[in-house]
Amino acid sequence: MAEGALTKRIIQIHILTSSYRIAGTVKVSNSGLSGLLTDQTSEFMTIMDASLARIHDPDFLVQKLSDIRLVKEQIHSASLKRRQDIGPKGITRAGYEHLNFFNIAITDSTYEYEGCLEWPGRFDFKALMTGGTWAYLPIFDGIVRSIVYPDLEIRSEAMLINRKHIATFTHALKKADEDSSLP
Repeated sequence: MAEGALTKRIIQIHILTSSYRIAGTVKVSNSGLSGLLTDQTSEFMTIMDASLARIHDPDFLVQKLSDIRLVKEQIHSASLKRRQDIGPKGITRAGYEHLNFFNIAITDSTYEYEGCLEWPGRFDFKALMTGGTWAYLPIFDGIVRSIVYPDLEIRSEAMLINRKHIATFTHALKKADEDSSLP
């Protein structure tokens, strides 16, 4: 009965695992995709109207499924068309009211990510990687590319990157008059 009381909405999503790209829709509550991915009562999630493609051939559709279930821990990143679909600002950037904007470049074993990190106060890598209960790092105006298969490139207004998969991380403070590309 409690589940029926929560407001649900459907959002479009692109999920990347180590081997597959999955496009589809998910049902989220008021806490957005961040709430769904960090929900500790379930290790799984369901993507509806899912299109499944292999990373090495992202334009070839392997399967079209009414729904597919995923182990959340195996997700490398989730890309969204709209920034507000990540979730409320209090969840995605809790802390101080003043935000700094950092151009970032991240790699994991399979992908390279570029985008803008909004971080309260001064930059603290240790807090970013180990602090809080959230498992996914919110990045805005981002690009994700496959390291081995560069034909795979996804641009999105917002993405969540699994902190457990991050291998390298670089950042630079973004100036107000600067564009978003890294040097």
